Amino acid sequence: MDDDTDEIEPDDVRAELDRQRADVVDDRMDEGLVDLLSRALDTDTRTRVYVYLRQQPESTVEEIATGTGLYPAAVRRVLDEFDDEQVVERHDGEEPTYTAARPDELIDAAIDRFRDELEGLFAPRRRERRNEDRRSEPVTIPVEAADSDER
Repeated sequence: MDDDTDEIEPDDVRAELDRQRADVVDDRMDEGLVDLLSRALDTDTRTRVYVYLRQQPESTVEEIATGTGLYPAAVRRVLDEFDDEQVVERHDGEEPTYTAARPDELIDAAIDRFRDELEGLFAPRRRERRNEDRRSEPVTIPVEAADSDER
């Protein structure tokens, strides 16, 4: 009986282990990336639209809806938000298509949104403090009468 068919060459084993390790790393990286994008994009719906557009640039609303399983109205709403935030680029034509911004541009937009939210939270308090400072005791400046001889 020939046992050569049952033997696995060490190179084959090493290649298979490397492939499996790469799959695990890619899965973890994909999960980590989706997690990060979800935080940057606020909702699962926005994340799904963004990821789809990164994978399928120049897609129509209907293509995005079909590819993500979302309703076209939800996709349009997200695309309008993304357009306002400069996260997508709209290409006008017979039917408009969309392309998602690079991830670094997405992060910049998320930082801008976060900064705006923080300023919105703290701005009223700053104004109140400035107004309180203005309400301090009035300043009195004594004025002396000038002698007519000094002129």
